Amino acid sequence: MGSPNGGTRVGTQFGPYELQALIGEGGMGEVYRAYDTVRERLVAIKVLRTEVAADQGFQQRFRRESRVAARLQEPHVIPVHDFGDIDGVLYIDMRLVEGASLKDELRVKGALPPTRALSIISQVAAALDAAHGSGLVHRDIKPENVLLTPDDFAYLVDFGIAHGGGEANVTSTGLVIGSCAYMAAERFSGGRGGPAADVYSLTCLLYECLTGRPPFEAGDVRQMMGAHMFSPPPRPSIMRRGINRAFDDVVAKGMAKQPNDRYTTAGELAKAAAAAMTDSTPAPVPMPPPPSNTRQFSALDPNPARTGYQQPHGPLPPPVPPAKKSRFSPTQVALVAATIAMFTAAVVLATVLVFGDRDGGSAPQTKLALPTPSTTTVTTTPTDEASPSTTTPTTTSARSEPISGVSGTDAQGFVGHTARCDAGSTPAAAIRTSNSIAVVCESAPGTYYYRGERLRDGANLQLSNAVPSGGGFTAVNPADGARYEVQPDMLTILSRSGVDSAEPALEYGSDRQ
Repeated sequence: MGSPNGGTRVGTQFGPYELQALIGEGGMGEVYRAYDTVRERLVAIKVLRTEVAADQGFQQRFRRESRVAARLQEPHVIPVHDFGDIDGVLYIDMRLVEGASLKDELRVKGALPPTRALSIISQVAAALDAAHGSGLVHRDIKPENVLLTPDDFAYLVDFGIAHGGGEANVTSTGLVIGSCAYMAAERFSGGRGGPAADVYSLTCLLYECLTGRPPFEAGDVRQMMGAHMFSPPPRPSIMRRGINRAFDDVVAKGMAKQPNDRYTTAGELAKAAAAAMTDSTPAPVPMPPPPSNTRQFSALDPNPARTGYQQPHGPLPPPVPPAKKSRFSPTQVALVAATIAMFTAAVVLATVLVFGDRDGGSAPQTKLALPTPSTTTVTTTPTDEASPSTTTPTTTSARSEPISGVSGTDAQGFVGHTARCDAGSTPAAAIRTSNSIAVVCESAPGTYYYRGERLRDGANLQLSNAVPSGGGFTAVNPADGARYEVQPDMLTILSRSGVDSAEPALEYGSDRQ
């Protein structure tokens, strides 16, 4: 029999199962297409890694929760045929689904049509409500764990790391095997990961289905944790043209920082998403098929033909009501920031001790998508540098004090543009050049994000990792390593090959001056 610690078991006999092909693997173990010689049928067998299953408490929980999952009769929960151990190795025998994972679909096709996205999310929501009703919390909702048949029937799989709703928060090993890209803030800050955490993760999945990207993307675990804990929920109507603005409110509620502010059930989230489908604003704009090796929004690059970035289509959607402020106090922010450092160290240690360097590549690193800014009653006339428009943009804001030294701004940033801060954030710096505008926002003490916009076409970039640098700020796009330097005299964009653009500042304002 092949070793779980070296190579695969393909072509070997595992108890009554002939392991024919490896169809998936992760931190917990490998999944094989197998032939059950006793029942004479093809199945999917998940074989857990011996080092993961060595803990006796884990083994007991695994058996208990596998037993509960096997009893679930919801059609969208993958049927469990059997579970147990063979020669001391834990396994789960499940229905073999002929199809692909949602991750594969998103990788190949990009953003899904809203009707298809809603169908998939509704099916997963039904599975989650059934699990929650039986006391199970999945805690690892992600595209890899949603399987789709050719006719789009969805199965939720991998309850192997699910845990009872009354149990304590995840361990350091759980953080390694969980998916930080879809995890709720309380999972990082010591809270219990109850059903509300699954609702949060399902909302992340909805956002990714609508836009083709996860809600937050970062270069490392620390940045990802910070985004989930501090950054406002992103708005799908900004990331993909033609998405109804009502989806922005659905995502904002489903990804609320406080569990009690979210939808009470996954089914409630699905119903809200269905209602958003009928919203009539804005009118849908047909999306071209995503070209290969391009990104949805361009950076502030003077030569779009060279970058291959896809330009936005149609006018920017009108502003939306301000999102509810986070209820984190300054003290909580400081405590949670310390928690990030602690958990990051635990993640690294657990990864080294448990998995070594076996786990392969990581998810692609791309720019962080932040939400649309909220604004208040201010009417402005576009400057000569702005994109042509037949109307005067009108927006609304509770505060109207402009950023000192920068025209066309109010207290949140550039009026009528995407280069604005969200409610609850304050501008730390703003710059206007002949080609671009950009604002750096402070969302928590010492935590900054960057929003830039190219004036001729509205192409925009949003990054979560801005840091003070010299007399200004620097932000790095984890997708390509491009660096954006905002200084009092210049907006500079540098790639690995050198300076892409150096735009002299026409106007600059900062609270650091």
